[in-house]
Amino acid sequence: MVARPQADEDRIAIALNLELSAGRHGASARIELRERAAGRVVHFALRGWLDRVAVLRLGRTLEELGERGIEQLLLDCAQVRHIDYRAVPLLLEALDRFESRAGGAVVCGLSAYLRDLFRLAGCEGRLRCWPSAADLLAAPAGTESGREYAS
Repeated sequence: MVARPQADEDRIAIALNLELSAGRHGASARIELRERAAGRVVHFALRGWLDRVAVLRLGRTLEELGERGIEQLLLDCAQVRHIDYRAVPLLLEALDRFESRAGGAVVCGLSAYLRDLFRLAGCEGRLRCWPSAADLLAAPAGTESGREYAS
């Protein structure tokens, strides 16, 4: 007998790997489209060093996802080692465009170092944060509106 997933469980419908920039300090992402009872969610797990090129490619990818009916974005930064603070406003603009077109966006897994870079760029207050992607994916729908950090 094969067990079927519960209606409230999510399943990964598609997964792909994306190179955002090359080189010694390159950046990449694993993108997982999840079908959940509450809608389509993308778990966008970033890794490496995000420079301007990587953030611009990330922004184009987010625009394409928004055009394809994705309701929620989970931007997982747990494996991000560095973000060029000058590219942080570009990243926030890309998240704002996604939210205006598609739905909600939550940033997960920011280290104290990355939070400092967002603060340095004057953008920390604009983030919706959660401690970890695993916690958020396990949380019931609608509970992600909280903030991980109080400034």
